[in-house]
Amino acid sequence: MFRRSLLLAGAAALAGCSSADGGSGGRTVNPALRETPTASPTPTPEPTAYGAGDADSLDRPRSVVVSNRLVRGEWITLRVEDSGTEVLERTFRVPAADRRIVAGVFGAARTYTVSVRTADGRQRTAEWAPGPGGDDLGVDLDGGVSVRDVYPPSAARSFVRGSTGGLLAPSTVAAAAVLVVDAPGDGGRLRVAASDGDGAAGVDLRVPAGSRVPLPLSVPRGRVAVSVEAGGGDDRRGWRPFEDGPLYCLLGGSPRLVCDLLVRDLLVENATDADAAVDVAVRADGERVLDRTVYPAANATVRVRTTVPPAGAFTVTARLADEAGTEEEEEVRRSLARCPARGPLVVRLGDDGGIEVGSRAVEGDSPSTVGWVGHRR
Repeated sequence: MFRRSLLLAGAAALAGCSSADGGSGGRTVNPALRETPTASPTPTPEPTAYGAGDADSLDRPRSVVVSNRLVRGEWITLRVEDSGTEVLERTFRVPAADRRIVAGVFGAARTYTVSVRTADGRQRTAEWAPGPGGDDLGVDLDGGVSVRDVYPPSAARSFVRGSTGGLLAPSTVAAAAVLVVDAPGDGGRLRVAASDGDGAAGVDLRVPAGSRVPLPLSVPRGRVAVSVEAGGGDDRRGWRPFEDGPLYCLLGGSPRLVCDLLVRDLLVENATDADAAVDVAVRADGERVLDRTVYPAANATVRVRTTVPPAGAFTVTARLADEAGTEEEEEVRRSLARCPARGPLVVRLGDDGGIEVGSRAVEGDSPSTVGWVGHRR
């Protein structure tokens, strides 16, 4: 029998909080500021969602969720209009592999014009109207700019067809195991199943087109096997949700279970005092996505941008080549069957003449790496 083990995780705030000292203590106060205090401070008014008081107002204001699927930070300008009337215009930075939420923008059930422009000139203008299912507007920075409906976990049950099978966790709690279904196209029917040594459970869903739906799952602690099946095929993967974090299902022509939704760069770092030529190949889920020779100067780095799409497994191979392109060294190959760090894939030429292959988290692109393997002279 499949053991239901509902495991809870605390909700993490996206923004920081501040605190204030209620009294002046022994501090000296400027006499000019010694005025009669009011009974209570005047609170800063919360911004009201546009159209919240109108006849077509929504039961819940909708937000804009900007997700940066790149492994480098992006500056964007977001503009929202209602029939030519400006609702909002804001310029802000979205960190690498992160997201920013502009809360409570839309207060009425009408069609808005949304424009997004990045600092390097990529742009997208789209018409968007809040739907009845509690969707927010999702904007993805993914090499271009994509728009979709993004739903909260509490909406997951509205997409269930039939029984939850004991697999879907109650929407009133935060579940540590989350499967995110991303349907950039038509959406459609999907069956999700999870199993361990004691049994299995499954749930059938219909996911809307152009949507992203997080499914909070009630699963046993430890490793589980997850499978997804749709009209175009199926996929399966081992998953340790409390170590690996969320698992993602790309629902396209054939469903795929992937580590995350990041579009990764490749870094080729040369820590030697001589210019180099490096043959690099990358495969994502068995498909070759990069095969080129990169020429990093001495003590320099070459960044190959936006080259590795989301996948469940990655393989990186590298070898030194001379200027004529002939092989000079044995190749180094690294298979990342488990999800790599949330950042670029890295090929590094060490000062000892060896090659290392690995991945790196995006926090500041620090030199620390995880899981290096390599060939040394």
